[in-house]
Amino acid sequence: MIVRLFLAALLAAPAPAQILTIEEAVARALETHPDLAALRASRAVALFQVQAARALPVPEFRVNMNNFSMDPEGLDLRNSIAWKWSPPRPRELSLKSRAAEARRRANEAEIQLAEKRVGAAVRMAYRRASIAQERLQLAERAVQVRENVLAVTRRQVANGLKEAVETDLAELAFAEGVAIRERTNAAAAAEHRKLTRLLDPEGRLRFSLAPETTPAGRWEGKELVERALQSRPELWQIGAACAQAEAAVSLAANGLYPWISSTQVTRRLGNDSGRTGSWGVQIGIELPLFRAPAQYEKRVASAAVSRCRLEERAARSRVKQEVEEAAAQWRAAMTEVEKLESLVTGPAARALDHVRAALAAGRADRAELLQAEVRQLTLRDRWLERRLDLTALELQLELAAGQ
Repeated sequence: MIVRLFLAALLAAPAPAQILTIEEAVARALETHPDLAALRASRAVALFQVQAARALPVPEFRVNMNNFSMDPEGLDLRNSIAWKWSPPRPRELSLKSRAAEARRRANEAEIQLAEKRVGAAVRMAYRRASIAQERLQLAERAVQVRENVLAVTRRQVANGLKEAVETDLAELAFAEGVAIRERTNAAAAAEHRKLTRLLDPEGRLRFSLAPETTPAGRWEGKELVERALQSRPELWQIGAACAQAEAAVSLAANGLYPWISSTQVTRRLGNDSGRTGSWGVQIGIELPLFRAPAQYEKRVASAAVSRCRLEERAARSRVKQEVEEAAAQWRAAMTEVEKLESLVTGPAARALDHVRAALAAGRADRAELLQAEVRQLTLRDRWLERRLDLTALELQLELAAGQ
């Protein structure tokens, strides 16, 4: 009986939350995001379009029934069967295949662009959720320290070592710490929900995060611009569109010259008079005596190529400006974060050590030590707050660089 109750309780207990790293979070989002699933389904469409562009035209089987009404005056007319085929123009299939392949590359670039955006959004949400979680831990620690300050202050006031107003100030500080903890708790829960929605549209995934308070990486100017010009999917899309337009120019030029429009082999069948059938061949030649349609089509395609190349040049210039601007904003914010970090690990840490030494030597009381610890925790919380703001700039820079 006891074993059954234990097993029932074990089965009813919720599963422990798994620890999810930032790489695992990105991989899960790329696998389960519904928008990405819909985009990836277009890969098959683009691939079949390439295969269809390579296919030869379908031949036609024709049946000619003369004298269907059995008119005696038309008994000499014979019935016939024929096989007709329209051969493609020179390089027509390869050019169509090239255009279809360009569309496939543009589709692939669109998918990769969406994947990069989802990955960057998950990385930012993960960092924000992890930083918010650490800020909550600091807020809880600050509440504990302020509670200790309040207890020590009350004892000192009771022993006549401090004025009663010190108790009021300690109580206000403790109440402020509790309010900060509540706000931080709500903010951490909101950041966790945002990340959960990216990883699981149903919102039922249970997980915990590893600490992620360090910046995303170091960014250098020229190398970052070169990386962006090589890896931005938007530039791949424009390049594929230009290739498609160039194939359209060659296809339009094909229509300016004569070509065999159709070939047909015909077999005339015998009739009741005993005459035997005969074979015949028909060849149709397309003579573009009026070349205006093909010429205008070629001019349109050539203009599209020129416009596409100008768009590509403008896009490369725009990407360079985006990267340089995003890198400048990130460096400015990163400088402020590094200054705050140096204050946390430098003056604040030294001040806390000095108070500890003074307390050991009898030159300070425990309340001063606890207040010094509160100051260090408050300064570290400011550092984490700036790191939280920095994640948006990291996302902007990662997208600009094509990460």
